[in-house]
Amino acid sequence: MDQEEARRRAEFIIDPRKCVHIKLPSELHAEIRIFAFKKSLSLQEILTEFCQLVVDGDAYTHRRMDDLVKRKKEKRIKKLTMKDSENIYDYIASQSGKAT
Repeated sequence: MDQEEARRRAEFIIDPRKCVHIKLPSELHAEIRIFAFKKSLSLQEILTEFCQLVVDGDAYTHRRMDDLVKRKKEKRIKKLTMKDSENIYDYIASQSGKAT
């Protein structure tokens, strides 16, 4: 192991932070960057604060996350419904030429 690799390993062990990579819609990213700039905050500071609110049990933040869960379930159900209807139409189409 060379010195550079040893240094990186030591930094990983010493630094208690975790690196997180996320994808945001371009427009949302631009808007949050502008917000952060106006408040003299970094995106890391904003996301760390949000995570702390979730972990601390902030009631408003938890309600928003509950709403997100509901929207996600509804979207999943709508997708399932669309897929189901496609499957039904495909089945009907495949059966249309067969005698009953």
